[in-house]
Amino acid sequence: MSNLLSQNSNALRLLMTEDLYILPEKEQVQIIAKAPNSEINKQVVSTSAQPEAEVPVQKSKELIETPVPNKAIKEFNYLGENNKYFLILLNEPTQKDIGSIQKETLLKIMTAKGLDLRDIAVLNLFQYPGARFDDLKEFFSFNKIVLFGIDPQQIALSSQSANQVIKVEGTKVLSTYSIDEMIKDTTKKREFWNVMKDF
Repeated sequence: MSNLLSQNSNALRLLMTEDLYILPEKEQVQIIAKAPNSEINKQVVSTSAQPEAEVPVQKSKELIETPVPNKAIKEFNYLGENNKYFLILLNEPTQKDIGSIQKETLLKIMTAKGLDLRDIAVLNLFQYPGARFDDLKEFFSFNKIVLFGIDPQQIALSSQSANQVIKVEGTKVLSTYSIDEMIKDTTKKREFWNVMKDF
């Protein structure tokens, strides 16, 4: 008795691309139990003749360990109009974009620099954990970027000290303390402003 729906040898040849072997029931059960993900090796080896370690397992491990490439993020929701191509990055886990106190502090800093919300783009990076510098640059076309409380490595840049300006691909990058830290500590706010006023 056969479980096959077709006895046509041409149809079977097209559907079955692997070599099949009929084994005694005891041997077959042992090999199937050892094969990873129910994948039976093309060469059937008697289990009594070969040690267990020689059953191929490496294929499935390679599939698990292969990193999945990050897809580039193409869309961002942000505050402001980005008229002066100036990006502000924040990390606000509890807000969609920025809290009211942090927004007020940020706008005071920007006003002191002669800018307002229309001139900048404010993005909460917490909403986009996979975002990289290249993704941001492509979308915002910025020539200046300030990272408030964000390690530059999070957007695939090299690490840098707080309140030091570096240039990356023609863009000025300033990494500094979070706005909350500056609200609590006026010394940190002063350190930041000494760099920001000429940024």
